Amino acid sequence: MKKVIRISLGFATFDDNDLNCLAILLIVCFKNNLLFPNPPISIAVFTGLQTAFQNAITAKAQSGKINTVLKSEARDALISAMRQWAGYVQSLAPTLTLSQVLTSGFDVVVPNTTPVPLTPPVFTLDNSLTTRLAIYLDAVTNAKAYQVQYAIGAGPWLEAGVFPNTRNIFLTNLTPGTVYNVRIRAIGGSTQGSEWSGTVSLMAT
Repeated sequence: MKKVIRISLGFATFDDNDLNCLAILLIVCFKNNLLFPNPPISIAVFTGLQTAFQNAITAKAQSGKINTVLKSEARDALISAMRQWAGYVQSLAPTLTLSQVLTSGFDVVVPNTTPVPLTPPVFTLDNSLTTRLAIYLDAVTNAKAYQVQYAIGAGPWLEAGVFPNTRNIFLTNLTPGTVYNVRIRAIGGSTQGSEWSGTVSLMAT
């Protein structure tokens, strides 16, 4: 008898950064995924909601009551869209295997298991190609994806993206002669993400 697969809706309780990270992962996972060709909200509209929420998080950091309200509204809109996507995946789950369902980017409810946090990733950088850094990343057990950030000097950490696997991760359009700091965390596990890795620095050529 096939086990019932249930999509987790726990993302509604995530903090803002983890929710935004999951939304980015869902966009990556749904693009060109033949298993989920007709989501109830288009990828373009969903991406717009994710971008609005990410911008609202940044604006809220500047304080102000209006920014707090706008962030809350953007969060609610994104969660509503995520629930609709989750319901769509749930409707198809009876015809899919667990591994196929997981390609959506959503977590599934797994009863009677002990939560395990993920370990921070280990990686190296390579500057063999001009204006870009290649990231060679060791896979983290049970990670769903990897969030990459970079910074210049003591500047703020900037988002480079969320990647569903360890292959073909690059920082591009870099300035030759500039040193870039990079850190990565694994997404998934009992805490929704590992601690950030140690910072690795390298000059772009």
